[in-house]
Amino acid sequence: MKTRIAAIEFGTSKIVTVIAQSGSRNNHCDIISCGKVDYAGYSSGDWNDWENLSKAVYNSIIAAQSDAGQPIKDIYIGVPCEFIHVVTAEAETPIKSEDGRVSLADIQAVEDIAAEVYSFKDSEDMVIHRSPAWYKVDGGVKSMDPTGRKGDFLSACISFITVSADFVDDMRELMGHVGITINGFLSPSLGEQLLLTKPTDRDQSCIFIDSGMYNTEFSVLRGDCMVYHAVLPCGGNDITEYLADELDVRYDEAELLKRSAVISDDVKDMIKPPVSRDKDGRRIQYKAELVCSMVSVALEKICRLIKLTEEEARVHLMPRSRVYLTGGGIALMRGGADYLEKYLDRKVEVASASSNKLGSPEYTSVLGLVDLIFDSIEQRFDEQETLPMRVADTFKGLFGRNIN
Repeated sequence: MKTRIAAIEFGTSKIVTVIAQSGSRNNHCDIISCGKVDYAGYSSGDWNDWENLSKAVYNSIIAAQSDAGQPIKDIYIGVPCEFIHVVTAEAETPIKSEDGRVSLADIQAVEDIAAEVYSFKDSEDMVIHRSPAWYKVDGGVKSMDPTGRKGDFLSACISFITVSADFVDDMRELMGHVGITINGFLSPSLGEQLLLTKPTDRDQSCIFIDSGMYNTEFSVLRGDCMVYHAVLPCGGNDITEYLADELDVRYDEAELLKRSAVISDDVKDMIKPPVSRDKDGRRIQYKAELVCSMVSVALEKICRLIKLTEEEARVHLMPRSRVYLTGGGIALMRGGADYLEKYLDRKVEVASASSNKLGSPEYTSVLGLVDLIFDSIEQRFDEQETLPMRVADTFKGLFGRNIN
């Protein structure tokens, strides 16, 4: 029997509400309907336009309902990157099974001890995910599945994702206005990263960069979790505003110029440059080399911040750690990924998930959110569940149960 769910995701410039159904033969899930609404977004851990947020949420939900031809009674909330916090803790416990081999109880015990190492009791924030970065038996080789290994002690590094109490209160107020029940809070960032990165790359650690309109999320993944997370105050909007100021054109014209520019060491050109006219109606011809050079200047500032963040996170990285890039800030620019690759001196892969309704890199976070929801539902109702699986521990604490 197929399951239908509704989820809402708050991007840097769009609110996306979807109704999804558990999967067909080739897909984990199918997007049944989608309601996309532009809004003012968020920055520095707060909403840019709280007064109009309720209207934007309502319009997004109504659009998804209309597209599906069914009402939304309950919903899962995707928590934006500005409102989450990631911490890791290491812990160790004696292996207590009679045969001296790691059991599920030992794994549960070491994770609970890790939660105690980083005490959440004094915080109003809510733990929504806990996930393993690695396990070790008697200080040996790091592993994602230590079950059955023989030894005296089991140690682990566990990642915790928390959501701010203010965000939870905001969502309860907003959903209360429209009479919709909240099923739980999840991190679209984590869902997107697990969906788009390869498990083998995560075993060696990898970088995930989600560059949106107003900010850029930088995460380091190890195992099934984030071990480093930062939000940079820069995105595609910085490039558009720079072009608008330097060329003295409207914002929408600057956006079209940015999208048409090709950023390359060999090519300074524009593909289908926008038609612009001055106040007297005369057509304006923009020099491709000038526009591309300006785009490169603004892009270089973003890449410089990303590079500085990579250096701060270097303790979690390896020389061959891959970089995954998504979001509409850089990934949709012609040559943007190549520019970032040369700047970081690491292989950069533009990552996007296929969907019947949402196929662009700027919508992969909502697809990751939906995928995360269905994974959690399957695990909750799977009577044959055996832990730890590669993804299973990722969803402990999924529905906002505090881990003590």
